[in-house]
Amino acid sequence: QMVIRGLRMLRVFRALRIVRVLLEADLSWTEEPRFQTFIGTVIGLNSILMGLETDIDWVGWFYLEQILLTIYTFELVVLLKRFGLYFFSCNNPDIGWNMLDAAIVISSVLDSWVVPFMNLMVKCMQNPGGHHDDAGGVNFGQAMLLMRMARLMRILRLVKLVKAVRPLLFLVIGVIAAMQGVVWVLVLTVVSLYAMGIVATRLVGHKLLFPADAVVDEDIL
Repeated sequence: QMVIRGLRMLRVFRALRIVRVLLEADLSWTEEPRFQTFIGTVIGLNSILMGLETDIDWVGWFYLEQILLTIYTFELVVLLKRFGLYFFSCNNPDIGWNMLDAAIVISSVLDSWVVPFMNLMVKCMQNPGGHHDDAGGVNFGQAMLLMRMARLMRILRLVKLVKAVRPLLFLVIGVIAAMQGVVWVLVLTVVSLYAMGIVATRLVGHKLLFPADAVVDEDIL
């Protein structure tokens, strides 16, 4: 039965035919406002669903997650096909966002699709008695724990919302630019306090401000 279930899961790969047709088509529409608006809407919806999923226990979250992950994977595939190696080129001004998008999508695919498939294959390869090597089971369990922890990468999808909404992106850029100015103000403040501390120590602490024969209470110093 486990083998049959595994073969049924392989039917999903039939969808690759549709992907092949899309990859052979003109993908200039990926740069049109309609596609960008659609992706931005999906990201916004995903942000709301993640908050609801945190507090509400519902079996339907799993299926919604699969739909959203399919859309994100589709977006990454068509963009890679559209831009090729330039998508990850250092000359691309959006390389930071692109690498973040790729990391989010790949980690989600591993957690939602690859890991469950690996679990199924491991169960299929077990002997009829259901016994397996304990050491291998421990190692595999540790790997699964790491993959579950990688599920937290989904939270980074909220960062995609900043990229999708232009006013938010401009606000973040402005805040970052302002932070650079604040850093230099902080440096100037520290240098000024340091210089004033040296001057005060030499004038008062070393008694350069007082006559040589003057007696100054140590409490004042």
